[in-house]
Amino acid sequence: MIAIKNLALMLGKHEIFSDFNLSVARGEKVGIIGGEGAGKSTLLDIMAGRVLPTAGDVKISGEVLSVNGSVYADFSELRMAEMSAIDKLKRALRGLNDDEIILLLDEPTKNLDADGIEWLINFLIRHENLTCVVVSSDRYFLRRTCSRMIQLGNENIAPIKIDCAQLLPPTPSGAVPIVLEAVNLFKTRDGEPLFKDVSFTIRQGQKVAFVGKNERGKSKLLKTLATAYQNGDETGGCLRGRIKFSDGVKVFSMPRVYTGAAAKLEFDKLAFGTANFLLLDNPTACLDLPTIESLEKSLVAFPGTIIFVDEDRAFIEAIANRIMDITTQGTVDRISTYEDFLANETVRLQIRDKYKL
Repeated sequence: MIAIKNLALMLGKHEIFSDFNLSVARGEKVGIIGGEGAGKSTLLDIMAGRVLPTAGDVKISGEVLSVNGSVYADFSELRMAEMSAIDKLKRALRGLNDDEIILLLDEPTKNLDADGIEWLINFLIRHENLTCVVVSSDRYFLRRTCSRMIQLGNENIAPIKIDCAQLLPPTPSGAVPIVLEAVNLFKTRDGEPLFKDVSFTIRQGQKVAFVGKNERGKSKLLKTLATAYQNGDETGGCLRGRIKFSDGVKVFSMPRVYTGAAAKLEFDKLAFGTANFLLLDNPTACLDLPTIESLEKSLVAFPGTIIFVDEDRAFIEAIANRIMDITTQGTVDRISTYEDFLANETVRLQIRDKYKL
């Protein structure tokens, strides 16, 4: 059980908490949400005893286990270079006593694929007597695991505006114009395929999510497309294949960044550009939930074309109208929402075949 009464915290001249109260009963799963700098991770630090409050009373009945799932994960006792994110998490959560442990999770789904997130969701559901406080920007995860949410800080976030250049006109037949063609792309690293036999045609207005277990391959394919556009190279550095952007296509490419400030700087660049085609590599990875929701609304309204990689299931579901699982042996490609893609039995069989599951 957790009982926090009249909590106050000052860091220098900055007030983080003032007269904050929170009670968490045994077995409750509580989500903490809010904007950048609202004190979400700091609240977990106070519960774990790593930060002492300026005033107030904090009572914790039980042993605290704190797990940080962000980019620089707190798994110092593990051989990180040899373990996947989900293996680290499974080891950290192994053998918990539900009646004694209070589990504090800070962005636990960061760096987890869809299967890893489902494992964690099912773990928390099975351990119904385990008390858990989780800081996360993953709405799908929060909805599945938490009985209530605590909002910290100011909910008002300035909207992200993404301007769009003039779109390509319809073809003489009235068809939606093709903006990108990729044929038989094949790329390796250290002799192992990152992706192979990748072919697709993208039409204007499609919003395509690259998904799947092939973590390196998804982002590398996105970077390959960006390289082909920027350098006028039809192979994009692939061993074989061809990439062709149509005349009139203006691409904005956002690489993966590792701070919220860097991500926002990338989006600010769009306000001064004329892009009608976006390539986005994990745009939500370092963003807080209110900013993700603002970005989501802007991308839903964007009339151009988007290809993106991301692990936020709710974000993918809201934006994508076409899903491609990028395997090392080709693609599984379907015009659908992400939820329909995951639920489709034909898709599942194709994925099993590609990954040799």
